[in-house]
Amino acid sequence: MTSDRVAVGVLALLMSVPVAALPTAPAPRPSPRFPVGHALEGLPTSETPGAVYSRDPAHPLNELHALLFTQDQVPEEIAAVLPAERADRRDVDFFVKGWQFGKRKGTTADRVVFGGDVRVSALTSVGTERRKRLLELLGTVSTAEQVAAMPELKAPVVRILFQWDVLSVWWRLETSRKWGRSDDTELLTALAKTVRSLALPRNELTALPAGTAELTKQFAHHNKPKDGATPYLPALPFDGPPTSAWVEVDRKAGKLFRGDQALRASRIFLNAGDRASSAGLVTTAAQQAGRVEVPDGTEVALVLSLVAFDPDLNPVATPVVDEVRVRRLSGPFKLAADNPTSSKDGVDHWVYFRSRTGSALGGEAFRFVPDTTQGLFLEYGSAKHTTFAAQCALCHRTDTNTPSLPRGVSVLNPINRPRVADAATNRFRVAEDEMRPVADRLRDRLNPKGE
Repeated sequence: MTSDRVAVGVLALLMSVPVAALPTAPAPRPSPRFPVGHALEGLPTSETPGAVYSRDPAHPLNELHALLFTQDQVPEEIAAVLPAERADRRDVDFFVKGWQFGKRKGTTADRVVFGGDVRVSALTSVGTERRKRLLELLGTVSTAEQVAAMPELKAPVVRILFQWDVLSVWWRLETSRKWGRSDDTELLTALAKTVRSLALPRNELTALPAGTAELTKQFAHHNKPKDGATPYLPALPFDGPPTSAWVEVDRKAGKLFRGDQALRASRIFLNAGDRASSAGLVTTAAQQAGRVEVPDGTEVALVLSLVAFDPDLNPVATPVVDEVRVRRLSGPFKLAADNPTSSKDGVDHWVYFRSRTGSALGGEAFRFVPDTTQGLFLEYGSAKHTTFAAQCALCHRTDTNTPSLPRGVSVLNPINRPRVADAATNRFRVAEDEMRPVADRLRDRLNPKGE
C-alpha cells in the first residue's frame, strides 16, 4: 500500500508540472564512427542505419539514407598513408617527397564500411537486395502528399538536405562513367520522383538560413590556428561583400566545383593579411603570366552551399552552407616528418561538414573533420581509401609552386581568370546556370517522351 501511495504521489507531481518545464529528449548521438587515433578513424562502425533524419534508427528515412550513403566495399585503391599500411615504417622514412601519392590496389582483405552522415555518398554499386529495398522505401516519399504527411521532413532545411542526398545519388547513377550510367529505369525514375516530391518554392529556398551563425557560434573559441587536428575557424565574411581583410574571389570554377559536378554553389575567400594586399594578390594573379608570389600566412576558404530544385524542377542556389574548407600557409615550409602542418611542408587544412543528424534532430549542426580522418573520395575519380590530409596534399602543398598552383593555391591560377567579386550572389547564379543540364536530365527522366 505504501509503494502504491508513493507512485500515485509521484504521478500527481509530474502531472502538475507544466509541459515546458519537463526535460526534452537529448539530441541523439551521431551514427557511430571510429574515433581519432583508430586504424579506421572517421569511418562508420557498421552499415546499420543510425539516427540521421529521425530519432528512431529504424525509421524508413534513416534506412533510406543508409542505403544511399553507406556501403561495405573493397576500395579500388589503398593509400600508403593509412596507419595499417605504414605500421612498420618510421615517420621519418615515410614523410619524404611524394608521400601523398603512395598507394596500392585494394584486395578483399581491405573491405570496410564507408559513408554515413558525410558530404558525399559512398555508393558505388546497387545490388539486388539493396535495389529492392530502395524501391520500397522511395515509394513512401515519391509524392508531395507523402512528404507533407511525414513530420520528420517538415522543417524546410531538413527537407532540402534530404532532397540533395537523393539528388546526388540519382545524378551519379545517371551520369557517372565509373559508378553509374545505370540502365535501371525503374530505380532512376523512383529517385527522380523523390527529388521532385521534396521540392519547395523558390522564395522559400532563397530565404532559408545559411547556418553560418550556428557554425560561427559552435567554433567561436577556435579562432587561432594550431594544427590540422584542432579546429580553426577564422572570421569569414559569409553574409555578403567582405569589409575585412578577406575578399571574395570570383573565377572560372574547375570541374570539381562546377554546379553540375558538385551540385552545390562554391564561393572562395582569400586573406593575404589586409584588404589591399588580398585584392592586389588576386589582381596580380589574373594579369601575371608567370607565378604569383603568395605570402606566408595567406588563408583561403571554400564555402559550399546546396543547390535545390523547386516544384517546376528549376535549380535554385540556396544560402544553406553544407561544407566549409579553410586552408592556410602556416609554415614551417620544409618537408619533414615532424612538421605539424597537414601537408608536412607548411599547408594546413580544416574541414567542416554539415551534420544531417545535428541539423534534423538538434545538437551541433556542423562537425569538424580532423585531417587524419579517413574516407572514400569518389568525386576525385577513384574509390581510394585515404586521409583528408593526404587527399588535399595531392594539390595543396608548398612544393607545388607553379604558375597554375602557386604554393598550392589553385584559385590564383591565371587560367581561372580570378577577380575580386563585386556581388555575393555571383556564384549562386553561376551555379544555377551550370545546373541546367541536371535539370534537363531530371525532367527527361520523369517525362521521357516530353509529354
